[in-house]
Amino acid sequence: MPDLNVQFERAKSNVEAAEADKSKAAAAHSDARAHLEADSTLKAYGIDTVLIGSYKRHVAIRRVKDVDVLSKLPQLPRDVAPRQLLECFAAVLARAYGTGRVEVQRRSVKVDFPVLGLAVDAVPTRPCMSSPYIEIPDRSGGWETTNPERLTELTTAMNNRYDGEYVPLVKLVRQARRHNLGDGQRPGGFYCEILTYHAAQAGLDTRSTATLFTSALRSIAVQLQSAAAGAAVLDPTMPGAVISINATDAQRQTAAATFAALASKAETALQMALCPSARAFREIFGRNDDGDWVFEMPAACNEDGTAKPLHRVSSGERTIPAGDGRFA
Repeated sequence: MPDLNVQFERAKSNVEAAEADKSKAAAAHSDARAHLEADSTLKAYGIDTVLIGSYKRHVAIRRVKDVDVLSKLPQLPRDVAPRQLLECFAAVLARAYGTGRVEVQRRSVKVDFPVLGLAVDAVPTRPCMSSPYIEIPDRSGGWETTNPERLTELTTAMNNRYDGEYVPLVKLVRQARRHNLGDGQRPGGFYCEILTYHAAQAGLDTRSTATLFTSALRSIAVQLQSAAAGAAVLDPTMPGAVISINATDAQRQTAAATFAALASKAETALQMALCPSARAFREIFGRNDDGDWVFEMPAACNEDGTAKPLHRVSSGERTIPAGDGRFA
């Protein structure tokens, strides 16, 4: 198995959300939260706004384009309909930012921060009467039971179980999904994150980041193939609940075939020599949103995955091509 530890460490860094983006995201969600929590009507509903989503779980990848905030309303009257509540949120935010920057969506209210280059999605919630969870507006105009804060707790616990390697793994999977399926295509990054959680829960190959990532790809591929055939994907935050996605049969099948191919490619790469292996992983990850290759080629390798001649390797380079195995 080739030694690609240095390259995988750099890949983790290359998919990490930029510090500038993190600062902008923090400023945007703090500002939106302040306006929501200052409104007298929402204050009467007991509003308590918290950060959720990939940014909160530290699994967002470059660039941070949206931030999710969850407004818990424990005193919300039961006769307030989801659409009515969304319109209330929109009115509050429109007074602060102008109607042109505010959009009512099916489950949230979106506020654009064009100067910062991102948006905040504000999600209103109410307590669920039949369980300890919360309800948010669903896509059909009703209420949907969910437990997003539990996913943050599970992510932290899983990251501890894998000695800090789980969160970077999720980001690498998200990058591979984005590059190979396309940003905005279904199933999205959240769904693949849940599949990664199940893969980690079942147990992954922890010999190296390369084997961890490769074994996760294979598990995700198997899960996607089962899901495409109609199997349910369990929601780890609520016993007995399942994850639903708004994806067509064709999209599910494409995702399953894509991840199966990626898993096979990664498995083959683990059996290759250093340079062609690095080239294969580079193709799996593609470029980040800054246009940079996520997976950097070792110093001993050409960009096309061939080894540099020994005499062309400069002093001080981390790795050099292997010899021909013969003694003089």
